[in-house]
Amino acid sequence: MFNRSIRAVTILGVIAAAGLTNPTPSRSADAPPQKEKLTDVDQAIKQMRAEVGQDRRDIVAASMLLTPEEGKSFWPLYDQYRAEQHKLGDRKVRLIKDFVATRETMTDEQAEKLRNEAFAIEKQRTSIKEDYAAKMSKVLSGRIVTRFFQIDNKLDALVDASLAAHVPLINQSPPP
Repeated sequence: MFNRSIRAVTILGVIAAAGLTNPTPSRSADAPPQKEKLTDVDQAIKQMRAEVGQDRRDIVAASMLLTPEEGKSFWPLYDQYRAEQHKLGDRKVRLIKDFVATRETMTDEQAEKLRNEAFAIEKQRTSIKEDYAAKMSKVLSGRIVTRFFQIDNKLDALVDASLAAHVPLINQSPPP
């Protein structure tokens, strides 16, 4: 099972790297803007959440090396933490869908609103992590808590990179 988890994360990493290293040709000032190819963002998000959600717990379990006693304290908090992060993920999915839906016709005001929402999501993500680090630190050693958040941050980075590979950049020119 752990090998399947590592394979899923590796695949996500390769997908992300391919999307990030595939350069878009630059354009001169007088050339018309090129349309970026939109991928099926809904499908990519749905598939990623299903695969990573299942595998994430397996990866954390294999990486944490908890004793049975530590596990009794850790796993209930982990489940609560992931439930809060999942709700925040739903908010991020709505943001991405709003962005993709308005990408071609987005005004400066809409762009600012979406950007501010993205910043608010990141602030809340950090706040949730800080809250759960404090909760976990009451029942687990600082080293165990820190190890968990290292693992969690690595998994988040893989997911974020893969997601970024599927979301096109905003058009630079305002709508006509």
